Amino acid sequence: MSNADKDLEHSALVMKIVGWGLFLFLPGVFVYSAGIVWGSLPPGFPIFCGAHPPSPYAGLHPYLLMIVGIYVSYSILLIRGAKDPKANAALFDFGILANLVHAGIMLPQALIYPGEIAHLWTDVPVLLMVSLVLWIFYPGRVAPEYRSVS
Repeated sequence: MSNADKDLEHSALVMKIVGWGLFLFLPGVFVYSAGIVWGSLPPGFPIFCGAHPPSPYAGLHPYLLMIVGIYVSYSILLIRGAKDPKANAALFDFGILANLVHAGIMLPQALIYPGEIAHLWTDVPVLLMVSLVLWIFYPGRVAPEYRSVS
C-alpha cells in the first residue's frame, strides 16, 4: 500500500470520526438543550459572564433545530463519503468553510451580546479545531497525486 493510499485512509478515518461524532453528540443537545444548560451553572462554577438569556420557548431556542439538522445531515454525508474521500473532497470544503463562517459569526456575537461570551471557550474553539483537522486531512493535501484534473 502506497503512502498516498495510507493518507487517504487517514482522511476516511477523519471523515468517519467527525461524522459519527456529530451524529452521536448532536441528539444529546436536545436532552440538555442550550436554553436549559446556558441558564444554569453548577455550584462553585466560576462565573466569567452573565447567564445566557432564557429562551422564550421553554429552553428550546428557535435556531437549535436548524443547526442540529444541518450538522446531522453533514454527519451522514461524511460517514457515507468516507468510502471514497478523494471523490468526496467537497465535504471537506464544506466542513472547513461552514465551520469557519459559523465561528466567525459567533466570535463577535460572543463579544458584543451579554451572556454569549461562553461561546468563546465552547463552540468557537471546537468549530476552529474541526476546521483545522479537516484542512490537515484534506484528501488533495495528503494524496496530491489523487487530485482531480477538472
